Amino acid sequence: MDGKIVNLLWLAKSEYPSGSSLEPHSHDYYQIYYVISGEGDFIIGKDHMTLTKGEYIFTKPDDIHGISTTRDVDGDSLRMLEVKYVVFDTELQENLNQIPLVCQGSDDIEQMLDLVFTEAIETLPWYLEVATHTFIAALYHMIRYQKIELATNKRTSEIVDTIRQNIQDSYKDDVTLDQLSEIAGRSKNWICRTFKQTTGMTINLYLNKVRIDKAAELLVNTNWGISKISQAVGYNNISHFINSFKKIVGTSPGNFRKNELSGNALVSSNVRAIATIPAQKARSDV
Repeated sequence: MDGKIVNLLWLAKSEYPSGSSLEPHSHDYYQIYYVISGEGDFIIGKDHMTLTKGEYIFTKPDDIHGISTTRDVDGDSLRMLEVKYVVFDTELQENLNQIPLVCQGSDDIEQMLDLVFTEAIETLPWYLEVATHTFIAALYHMIRYQKIELATNKRTSEIVDTIRQNIQDSYKDDVTLDQLSEIAGRSKNWICRTFKQTTGMTINLYLNKVRIDKAAELLVNTNWGISKISQAVGYNNISHFINSFKKIVGTSPGNFRKNELSGNALVSSNVRAIATIPAQKARSDV
């Protein structure tokens, strides 16, 4: 491999209009989705997390990821810098594999990623060399930043993971802040603030997302009526269930069942992207 450290497979500046989606999938290479505007509800394994400007998804080979829905923020749709790449250096791989799936970015990282994209678009002499080395520098900045974050926030992450696991285990029941506060050993204000800072969403939104995720499974895999599914996932009021489902998924439970059973493309048809490396052309299959 002639000492090559990283090979860039594909770059894209993508735009996901409000209500767009990307079906959960995985692949045998690394990928970064860096959010530069808007907001998206990302599917990461069995979890759901809301990402906004300055945050990014760092997927490793075989990590399942997708987007359930997107929203505009201050008039701007979800726009991202995306990079698909493979890594040949063993030491770099080991360090990259310690980076969490969801990370807080920085101005330096965003500027470097933007330069990688600019080089690929303009294709000036040695553009691929400049793009590749700039991207490697961005990766090392990510590793440095996340090592600092992980060292200082390990205990906090453990508490947040405990809260998430309790919600996943008890979503059918009446989950209260008093219960979660007692389990975490922290005040209600502390767990609400820390959970939002760590996951990008409130505890109530996370609970609703878990419930809606379970409801979506039942809609596809059973012939139960909407009312029965609503009660099975912890909603005592069917109107609240339907409104929550529409807000999170972007459509009603009935439409979701019909669309899922008829089959959909991996990515919403209205997603737009300018892609480079290897082909410089508009792409919709992001």
